[in-house]
Amino acid sequence: MSVPPCRFSIAATDAPIELLPRDLSVWQQGNCGVDYVHRLDSGQQGPELVIQALTHGNEICGANALLWLLENNIRPLQGALTLIFANVDAYKTFDPQRPFASRCLDEDMNRIWLPSRLTCPDSRETQRAVALLPFVENADSLLDLHSTTFAVAPMLIYPQTPGNRDFADQLGFPFPHLLYDLGSYHPGILISEHERHTDGGVSLVAECGQHFAKATTAQALAITLRFIALHGMLDPAVELPEWGYQPDNSAGHYRIDRVLTAQSEQFRFAEPVRGFEQYNKGELIATDDQELIAAPFDNCALIMPARVPVQGEEVVTLAERLEPLKQNQNQEL
Repeated sequence: MSVPPCRFSIAATDAPIELLPRDLSVWQQGNCGVDYVHRLDSGQQGPELVIQALTHGNEICGANALLWLLENNIRPLQGALTLIFANVDAYKTFDPQRPFASRCLDEDMNRIWLPSRLTCPDSRETQRAVALLPFVENADSLLDLHSTTFAVAPMLIYPQTPGNRDFADQLGFPFPHLLYDLGSYHPGILISEHERHTDGGVSLVAECGQHFAKATTAQALAITLRFIALHGMLDPAVELPEWGYQPDNSAGHYRIDRVLTAQSEQFRFAEPVRGFEQYNKGELIATDDQELIAAPFDNCALIMPARVPVQGEEVVTLAERLEPLKQNQNQEL
């Protein structure tokens, strides 16, 4: 199977760079036989947690959060905590003049976690995923740290299972929650692969804010420490930091409905969008050559619209806004 090149070579325009990628080389040699993977074992019985950063090489917030854990010698009180710096080779290609180009080397690393792809790895991303897969399959719970092109609200994304929903509600995450039915939304994403193997654990993506903002790194650390704490694995002496962004009191749950793909080079949104714009059924969202694309249902929100639409690639996710967050979700752990 031939793999198209990763197309993220556009230049920086409205993406202010407040933080640059840090040198990770001191952490290259992990203790698991795989570069940039560190397993911190408490020696006590308990959950196996995996926290992954750099699924996309230009999403530096997760790397900064994991560096904080390592540099501050954070150790789990029970079970084991495995920290993964995933697509480090892409991360190393960062160019501040083309900050989106380091997202990947050959292809999106968050679309390849399928047995059919990893049995015969045919790209640098799939080769790296094969090396990381045993840690994913062994994890009880997994947190995948990401960031977004535009400065929209942070969000949690997770398969719609009782375990994920209950855990996410207990996190006190005062930002949008996006739920999806397993198998209906990008079955090749990391948390979907993990969900196939876990029994009672949780699988979460945290989108922490705009890629290069200082607040996004703060957000990534805040969700990471709460994720560990809610599993009963964080020393109470470790202070939980404030969220990197102002809590969104209007946040709610959203049900992911579908992903739109550009069918032509003429795909255009009907108005400038950044994410979470909301439409009623029948309102025009975009045009794709001669096709008019209207909202298929009321309370239709645009999630993570593409910065530059590319023919044959995803351009936006459509989600239905459901109920607001529960009052007790704003409580701290």
